[in-house]
Amino acid sequence: MGFLESIRIAEEKRKKAIPSQVFFNHFFAIYYHLQADSDRFKLKKVEYYNNLKIKNTDFDLNKCRKLLWNSWSTEYAYNLASTAGNADYYKYALHWNFPQAYYSIYLAMIAFHETQGIANEQHEKSIKLFGNSVKDNHYPSAISFYASGLHKEFEYSELPTFTKFPEAFTALSRIDSVEDAQTQIASFLKSTRKKNAENKRYRAQKSNDNRFHNQKGEFRKSFRKNHWDLIYKTIPETTVLNMIYRLRIKANYHDIETFVNADIDFKTFHESLGGIVDYLNFVHEAYICKVIGNTEYEQILNGFNGHMNEETALRRYNEFIKS
Repeated sequence: MGFLESIRIAEEKRKKAIPSQVFFNHFFAIYYHLQADSDRFKLKKVEYYNNLKIKNTDFDLNKCRKLLWNSWSTEYAYNLASTAGNADYYKYALHWNFPQAYYSIYLAMIAFHETQGIANEQHEKSIKLFGNSVKDNHYPSAISFYASGLHKEFEYSELPTFTKFPEAFTALSRIDSVEDAQTQIASFLKSTRKKNAENKRYRAQKSNDNRFHNQKGEFRKSFRKNHWDLIYKTIPETTVLNMIYRLRIKANYHDIETFVNADIDFKTFHESLGGIVDYLNFVHEAYICKVIGNTEYEQILNGFNGHMNEETALRRYNEFIKS
């Protein structure tokens, strides 16, 4: 192999690694933001939490139990990477870690939705319900950030230090402060919302939606703002759950290879994503406990295999939830 060819291959590898480095930065930023919020465990400051009650007249405690147990089992499987004692394990565990992180959060959220009578089996609808709750201030400020708005008119909410993207900003910029973290989160919200719109455009093309036909009656190749706005009007608020769902989707494609070959701190990536799972599960578990009471919730906890949740659900209950 000649010198120029080796340079070309190295450059191709570098370019392929950029998306994974960006994802690392984004999830590290979310975890940084969570850790910096001193009120993140003070749920009594959330009015919605204080007024929570069971709203499902046909509430099935056993169904809620199974959902929580599945969530905890999935979180336990995710955390196994940290007990392997092998740095490479973090890297190669990504194949299953991405969907594990998403499904652990999703299952705990659906368990809470069961208490409110709004549970369903459609991921897109469940994510929308989460977004509505974020917009309606049902969650602590630490996870209440979201993006909304039409094409090139995005608005970013609940990121108090963010006003606009600095001129020198890139998705690979260092994160040394809350301001840096919130700018990265805004960037992640922006790219995720745009990705959602692109996916909806693709679906519109597949269904040959006549709203997007040109004068010849064909699906138009290029979209103007008014066409994109038709798409964006159907997209609810973009939240942290959209971001994690996006990561879960990447596990289905060859993109995972770019992560495996990237020059990133896989251990920190794993810990950051695991910290986000831990916090979101804490919130939904606390909400469930609030509506069913300590006695019923402890029965769910104690019926689960003890060693599997003593560092997760059981710890969260004893340290932050139990009243």
